[in-house]
Amino acid sequence: MPDSIDETDLTSYKQLSALIDEWIPYQEVFTADDADRQFNILTRKGKINRWKVLEDRVQKGILEKSGKVYRYVDNSVEEINWKSADIGNFIDLVWPFGLENWIKIFAHSIIVIAGASGAGKTAFMYDFILKNMFHTLGITLFTNDMGHEEMAERFGKFEKRLGIQIPNTPPFKVYERYDNFADVIRPDGINVIDYLDMNSEVYLMGAEIDKIHQKLRNGIALIGIQKKASPNNPTDRNPRQALGLGGMFSLKRAKLYLSMDHNVLTIEKARSRAYPSINPKGKVFEFKLIEGCEFRYK
Repeated sequence: MPDSIDETDLTSYKQLSALIDEWIPYQEVFTADDADRQFNILTRKGKINRWKVLEDRVQKGILEKSGKVYRYVDNSVEEINWKSADIGNFIDLVWPFGLENWIKIFAHSIIVIAGASGAGKTAFMYDFILKNMFHTLGITLFTNDMGHEEMAERFGKFEKRLGIQIPNTPPFKVYERYDNFADVIRPDGINVIDYLDMNSEVYLMGAEIDKIHQKLRNGIALIGIQKKASPNNPTDRNPRQALGLGGMFSLKRAKLYLSMDHNVLTIEKARSRAYPSINPKGKVFEFKLIEGCEFRYK
């Protein structure tokens, strides 16, 4: 490392190398200007260090360069024994809004539900848990959004209003967790994360979801993430407004991606259809949420 680099500088070679190495696997293509905007590189020194980092990755074969455009070279492969797979072996789940009539979920799947604050994503996840609480895979809820008393009150509403009976020893586990969910998820179970929060470093959203995906075996993960509220009716908006924080980073690994906004649930992505001839992408469900627990469909 050159002696002229100031280790305390935010744009030092060492720090910038680490940030860029985290960022580039989630860029299909990008330019130096894209990197400068992503990391707020404004000084001449910072731009020199950025150039050195990118050119070093080109020399090492990590990046490929064509003109001003860089592309991440992903050499990772994993052989799949697809011939012996059972295509009927999807996970039998019951979903809010009857989504099981539109989609199938196989093992090793990521499901993302993105919603603005107060849109109903926590109610969706709790409803999903209760509809499947006796599932043979077992359900684990990781939350950073509620304390003990608030959670008891929320689940209590489902019991009182909807008549759902939760045993005194609930058949699902609940843990408080704030980050590094891949370290604690159950690889062969149903994992519900309420919610994934990368603070201001939303470009790391994809990296965290990737880690969770790699940890899964026969299980799945339903992940809640925040999104900005769309300014207008969600059926008449820019598709990018439907995505949660992290944008395309949060979409990459999801087999099912749902968006909640303005009392509308939208299927933004569905890799496996319940019926091959019916594509549920773009399907919308209008609803009212009563007392934070009952979805009343319009």
